[in-house]
Amino acid sequence: MSDLRCPACGASKIRLAHRKSIPDVLLSGLTIYPFRCQLCANRFRTFLGRRTPNPRRSFERVEVSFPVWFKSRRSSPSSGVGYEGVIDNLSIRGCRIRSTAPIRIGSRLEMEFQYSDNSFPVTIEEAVVRSIANGAIGLRFTRLHRGDERRIRRILDVWLSELLPSSR
Repeated sequence: MSDLRCPACGASKIRLAHRKSIPDVLLSGLTIYPFRCQLCANRFRTFLGRRTPNPRRSFERVEVSFPVWFKSRRSSPSSGVGYEGVIDNLSIRGCRIRSTAPIRIGSRLEMEFQYSDNSFPVTIEEAVVRSIANGAIGLRFTRLHRGDERRIRRILDVWLSELLPSSR
């Protein structure tokens, strides 16, 4: 896998993608597997030449520790009801927050986080709560500005290792 690169952006930060379609499953018999670029999210198939298990996730999560502020998208701007937490892992499509906020699965949140003292906050317009367990809130980003997505990609480009393992 060391010479595999994303055909869209040329990045070497790629990972095996989850095989969920019938063509993906059939092609895996020929060791042709789907891959996902961790920076541009492009999905492509290529010949690997060896069998490999189906990964659970398509995006690598990077361990981080960024302060985050979030609130429900239903609350009014004047209500001021917001919560704080810490992002402890991040991918191009979502993150996990540690917080004691009273949030429910399916809630839609807007959030901001800052990855360094001298950086502008990254704003996520909308994230959907996918899981809650032991003070950890799993989120999937559903709406964010292109500039903020680029900034997340830069963070991941620095924090992700160059060659990702083929399976976990």
